[in-house]
Amino acid sequence: MPNERYGKSKTFFIRDEPQRLDTFYVPVGISTSKININTVNLRAILSHNNKSVITGTAGAGKSILLKYLLIDALKEKKQVPVFIELRHEDGTEMSLMDSVSSNLECFGLNLGQKYIEKAFRTGQFILFLDGLDEVNSEKREQIVNELDEICKEYPLTSVLITSRPDGYLAELQNFTIYKTQPLSKDQSMLLVDKLPADELIKTKFVGDLESGLYEEHTSFLSNPLLLTIMLLTYGYSTEIPNKRTVFYNQAFEALFQRHDTMKGAYKRRRETSLDIQDFGKILSVFCIQTYDDGKVQFSKQEALKYLDKAKELINIDFDSDNYLNDLVQSVCIIVEDGLFLTFSHRSFQEYFTALFITNADSKMKQRLLEKYRAEIIDDNVYELCHEMDAEFIEYDVIYPFLLKLFEDLKIKKNIGITHYARYIKLMWTRIYFRDSLVFGTINRSGDTNRVIRYIYNYIAKDSDREGSARGTGKSHYLEELKKESKELKTEIIFPINELNSKHPLVIELYKGGNYLSVKTLRIMMKVKKELELKKLNRTQKLEEFLFNK
Repeated sequence: MPNERYGKSKTFFIRDEPQRLDTFYVPVGISTSKININTVNLRAILSHNNKSVITGTAGAGKSILLKYLLIDALKEKKQVPVFIELRHEDGTEMSLMDSVSSNLECFGLNLGQKYIEKAFRTGQFILFLDGLDEVNSEKREQIVNELDEICKEYPLTSVLITSRPDGYLAELQNFTIYKTQPLSKDQSMLLVDKLPADELIKTKFVGDLESGLYEEHTSFLSNPLLLTIMLLTYGYSTEIPNKRTVFYNQAFEALFQRHDTMKGAYKRRRETSLDIQDFGKILSVFCIQTYDDGKVQFSKQEALKYLDKAKELINIDFDSDNYLNDLVQSVCIIVEDGLFLTFSHRSFQEYFTALFITNADSKMKQRLLEKYRAEIIDDNVYELCHEMDAEFIEYDVIYPFLLKLFEDLKIKKNIGITHYARYIKLMWTRIYFRDSLVFGTINRSGDTNRVIRYIYNYIAKDSDREGSARGTGKSHYLEELKKESKELKTEIIFPINELNSKHPLVIELYKGGNYLSVKTLRIMMKVKKELELKKLNRTQKLEEFLFNK
């Protein structure tokens, strides 16, 4: 039954048996700029729109929330829920309709295509699609196109999707895009109370949360996954690091040592005799291979091939079968998922991939970062590399990118409207207005848009971004377009190739203060100058220290 299959999930604390969601899950809130749902339930979401996307960063609880909503659908008994983990569809030719049919067959419902289409048309189904960000770009584009068709052909069919935030979500034009809200202090304490850990450690941890620990480390302790790992490592180290990379390293050490924070847990005997350093090196080579192949799920045979390849690449002798057993049974970074193996959480794959990259020599590091630049905002690899090796990312990746950007735009000093007109052609394929808001469709012919968003979000100063949002006042022209799009309930589209520096839309956007305006380009200029100054100061200090004693 679906309730048995999807109403349970494994946790970091108990990996042997899936646990009922209600024994450990604390529902998170979700919101948009206009909607706030503090207590998430299916009825509240569907009352606003029967097509919705729930976005959140790694470990925000998106997948568990979707299972929670599926159980809600089973209780409501108004629509037949169909739960599809999209990573299983990656690399297949199956359409969403094929996947729905296959899913129903798994539960003994062998329905003909004609009946399924009729059920879609009359709104009998509610689709739960988990992990749109976990499929490759080609499959993602196919799914987005199919969802667009489903919206047109079957408006009564409900669809709920989870994904990490990304620009492609704007292309789901009929969907409401929610963000998961961070756990409050009370929710964090409730989650800790529900987890099956040692009672003394939980009591101390909750006491520390109440005494200011939550406020000091809100970014970690308001994330369900990071909070869970923090509890796992708390008996190992009560100090919470400020960097996620240090945090993941501590988590790996705790999992490897198998500290007895877990209630009734025991330290499993490992089949390999590797120390933690060599075990981690092998894992990083394993992760870079799976990441390069775009896989978070693989068969046992595939996993063994990755490990055999790792053995060729590093000078460490180990038995691949024994190592894989340790990964699954002792360290629990890999878990069994039916006939396949998968990472206990995708963020571990990203951390060890970033670790491999930053430990590589400069030439290899440069090549790998260039190869994965298209994923710069799709996952956390670049951000984790930046934490571990900020100088290389900023001086050898970001700075050369900005130099080339300004060279291509022919900018030498000041940024004029002609430069801005060239810039928007690199960034977007169209500008459009919908429901009183203005959007840009990402230009996917290059990675300029993605890299600029990364710089804007992770390197530019908060004060600069806040300044860019304020702008110079409202534009009557833009406000009229927003108003018209809302009143007519339609999109007003401006293809980029039809715009130039004299077009009123370009002129008004240029003067504006939002992300689409020239202020974002000016922020890029400021970042470039700051990196130049930072590099110069560093060189001068090194020379003074080494040669002017």
